[in-house]
Amino acid sequence: MKQRGTFAMTAAALALAGSAAAAGAAAPSMSSAWLSIRVSQDECIQKGTAAARRHGFASRLEVLANAAIYAERGDYTVLVRCAAEKGLVYFVVAGPEGPECNRHMSGIRDAFQAG
Repeated sequence: MKQRGTFAMTAAALALAGSAAAAGAAAPSMSSAWLSIRVSQDECIQKGTAAARRHGFASRLEVLANAAIYAERGDYTVLVRCAAEKGLVYFVVAGPEGPECNRHMSGIRDAFQAG
């Protein structure tokens, strides 16, 4: 019986140590923004795809159900979500460095507006 108690304590200690290690690990950063739009869903998807490409997000680029654009650039991922029926487009960039996420997100948003 005593061994089981020791085992349970060891398992709990390992779980706690694992949680502490995970908390100390660098979490991905994210940056997001939205814009009001007055374009069709198809035009939003076209503009979002072009904006992602212009900003170098061409790896694994795909349009998801004519609703969003997903693409990668190195360690960074972008999602552009078009909701033309609601009059908005939403941009999210995730990756290891916050300032770089902000730079990528701003570039894609600006390219969308310019396009």
